[in-house]
Amino acid sequence: MSAPPATEAGLRLSPDERDPVALLARAFASVVPDRAETYRELAEAALAGEVPERLVPALERVCELSLATGRARELGRAEAERALAAVLRRTPRGAELARRVEELNRALSALAGRRLRSVRASERLPGRYLLRLEAEGATVTLALGPEGISVETLEAS
Repeated sequence: MSAPPATEAGLRLSPDERDPVALLARAFASVVPDRAETYRELAEAALAGEVPERLVPALERVCELSLATGRARELGRAEAERALAAVLRRTPRGAELARRVEELNRALSALAGRRLRSVRASERLPGRYLLRLEAEGATVTLALGPEGISVETLEAS
């Protein structure tokens, strides 16, 4: 079954995506009291199959944090994990993550077929790191942190 497209009014959920999103949104409502109403609304919208645009940021948080922490699998097994990953990919945040991975792969392709000379990791700040890959004729420095991985620099020599 193909995923429902995003709409101008928000994001449409397939029948397989509705229950996992609602389950995890309710779990968020129980642990984030100052945003509980937003997550309860998200749960109701998910069960109805249409998440309005104003709730998409909350949907992104539910998907991303549930996937990153393993909570999606814990609460809803692998099926919930797959469903939330599919939903996240259709959100603006998911599109941004995909763009960053694409950028990373383009930068790393500069090293393809080249002899690797050195690999060095360094800590920029607690929880934020740099990974420098030096190869014949090219150097790529990657930034790694809580928000993911990104290309810091790409140098040709």
